Amino acid sequence: MKGARGQALPLVLALVSVGSIAWIALYNVGQTASARVRLTHTADAVAYSGAVAQARSLNMLAYINRAHVAHQVAMAHLVTLSSWAQYGQTQSQQRASRNPPSTLISRLFGASVGKAYARARATDDIAPALAHAFQQHDDVVHQILQQASVSVVESMKDSRQQTMWRVLHANYPEYGSGAGELENGPLQFALLSDGLPGYVQSYPGRQEGPLRNMVEHAAQRYDFLQRRNQTRRNDWIVKDQCPAKRHELRRRGNTRLEADGRWSARDTVSFHALRSNRWIGCYYREYAMGWGDNSPQSKKNPHISDQPPHGFAQQDFWRWVHEHTTWDLLSGRSNPMAKAYASFSGLHWASRGLPDYYDLNDDIAYRPLRFAVQLRQSAASLITAQAANARVAPIARYAYHGLAADEFVTVNSAAQAYFEPPSHGNDNNELASLFRPYWQARLSPMLPDDVSRGRP
Repeated sequence: MKGARGQALPLVLALVSVGSIAWIALYNVGQTASARVRLTHTADAVAYSGAVAQARSLNMLAYINRAHVAHQVAMAHLVTLSSWAQYGQTQSQQRASRNPPSTLISRLFGASVGKAYARARATDDIAPALAHAFQQHDDVVHQILQQASVSVVESMKDSRQQTMWRVLHANYPEYGSGAGELENGPLQFALLSDGLPGYVQSYPGRQEGPLRNMVEHAAQRYDFLQRRNQTRRNDWIVKDQCPAKRHELRRRGNTRLEADGRWSARDTVSFHALRSNRWIGCYYREYAMGWGDNSPQSKKNPHISDQPPHGFAQQDFWRWVHEHTTWDLLSGRSNPMAKAYASFSGLHWASRGLPDYYDLNDDIAYRPLRFAVQLRQSAASLITAQAANARVAPIARYAYHGLAADEFVTVNSAAQAYFEPPSHGNDNNELASLFRPYWQARLSPMLPDDVSRGRP
């Protein structure tokens, strides 16, 4: 039995060797797999956080654009109120001068109309307050909102980058917090593709576009800003030469956004008395009863060369009209005399008009704002048996050909900010824009172009 001693030793040593080889290989595979899982979760978190930062910036621009609309509607109301204030002031003056008298207006067009004319009061004391409020809105639009939108756009890339660095550091605090430390260390981060450049574009507010269209659409919701036109006709036959014509009381008013992006408002009311003579036949003699105007700049009436007189005791009305204007005294539908008074005596508040704004680039507006990232970790930092000590690593046919010390574990991830408004149960085909804050974030599949840009 002595010769049998030690016969199991070679078998034991062989089993130990095989077990060691298997353990080392398993250790290497485990280290690499663990690193890849950690990198994958981190890359997804980094990409998603960057997309969230993009979505927040796009939503902020949408809120700013909607704030622009709100301020413009408020400015339209203030301009209209100032026109009404002038309108009330001039009505009060005309009523006091009895030109025409309120009793005549009551007899021709009804007691309620005459009573309203008789109760006209001066309101010029509110004009400074209105002008101050208007200027405040204009300052907010151009000095706060417009500059804020520029700041958001200029910082979008940096904000996204800083967000991704913070998430990366939170997952790998052992590699430092600065971009330089990560870039030059065992953990490396790279942007493979980026849809941000050119995705957002600046547009002039004065031109036709989403901002101007949205402002005008919002203003249409307010009756106070709509056309204020009404015509009352007396029932009596005035002249046998023109039996179909009657005395008329014309109320005219409108608020509009001019071509230069500034608001204007005008309100007039005139009594048009039907007259006739042998030279021109029937015509309307206009008695301006009230007028108000607030336009961006002094505008001269193209149909009148000089400021009209406020009385015609020395000259016939119709003769002055023929000599100085191109007015149609018989078939006209407006208040040219009151309009002329308003043009020459109206207010002209300083305004910078509709601001420049940001919206999506028309060429790429219907694509999500997408980007892809790559995260790599050096094999040397994994401390595998092969990387740490080549002498103890298996060799020949038993070798685990894992990562060499100068190689990397690499993962890629992509994310996007996308526009998705509430559907309310219906198919929603609304196009993406920066006027509705419905931007969200999600991960996105990698595309072939992304991978082809990656590092080998």
